[in-house]
Amino acid sequence: MARRKKISKKNLLVIIISAIAVIIISILGLSDKTDELNDYAAPDKNTENTVSSNKDNNEKIMTAHFIDVGQGDCTLFISGNETMLIDCGEAEYSDTVINDLKFYGVTELDYAVITHAHTDHMGGMANILDTVPTENIIFSEPSEKSSGTKSYGEFLDAADRCGADIIIAEPDYTFSFGNAECRILAPFEVSEKEENDNSVVMHITAGTTSFLMTGDAEKAVEKDIIEHYPNLSATILKVGHHGSKTSSHDDFISMLDCETAVIPVGEDNRYGHPTEQVIKTLESNNIECYRTDLEGTVTIECFTENYKIYTER
Repeated sequence: MARRKKISKKNLLVIIISAIAVIIISILGLSDKTDELNDYAAPDKNTENTVSSNKDNNEKIMTAHFIDVGQGDCTLFISGNETMLIDCGEAEYSDTVINDLKFYGVTELDYAVITHAHTDHMGGMANILDTVPTENIIFSEPSEKSSGTKSYGEFLDAADRCGADIIIAEPDYTFSFGNAECRILAPFEVSEKEENDNSVVMHITAGTTSFLMTGDAEKAVEKDIIEHYPNLSATILKVGHHGSKTSSHDDFISMLDCETAVIPVGEDNRYGHPTEQVIKTLESNNIECYRTDLEGTVTIECFTENYKIYTER
């Protein structure tokens, strides 16, 4: 049997002191090394490399492009793999819109919406439908006068050629679009007196951000909307009728409690749009305003919990 070697108290003390010294030296060396690693690996907290802990909970879910088509309306929504085009401006802008669709990676439309039968909103749609495959077309019934126009007839012929499903706009018709929910609020009836009041008014919600797309609906329709939807609100308003004084009733704007407004309008247009009256109404309600005549195409990216705005110029 092996015998244990006896260690004297003196030798034991030496061993203990030596061990303590080794541990201290190791700790000091590790501390220096740790500092070096921290200096190398830890980014400044103020740099853009810092990753937010809630990034996965605030993903982008929809993008809206208010395309500059002069004195007209045109808005492209992209959510997930689905696309929706609301209006397209005059016929002369159809190639511009088609090129923008290509630029944004759109090869087909899930929905094409014609708010009403005025050419500054639907003049180029026939060419677009003949060029871009489209699954669904939403429009309102026009007045008898507008239904007989050449541009509207061309639109109907193109809609028939493309084979899309036709949806006649009615209040409270709802549908899902990518990660968004859409609800038609108006028109309530066909107006033979004012074609603008036949505009499709649509409420679109994506995450915590909502849009109210108003076409050219005038104050009479706005009052009807107040009556039918007294709790309606929207984060972003597409201002009615290019900022004309015939739209944007004070009570309507106040009820919506918007943060941002977009006015699609042509530079130096002959109508004097947007009017000073409408601009003052927006300002008095603390609504930040963007205009396509000043900023060009306005793009709004919607995330689960917020949104960001970019302008062409």
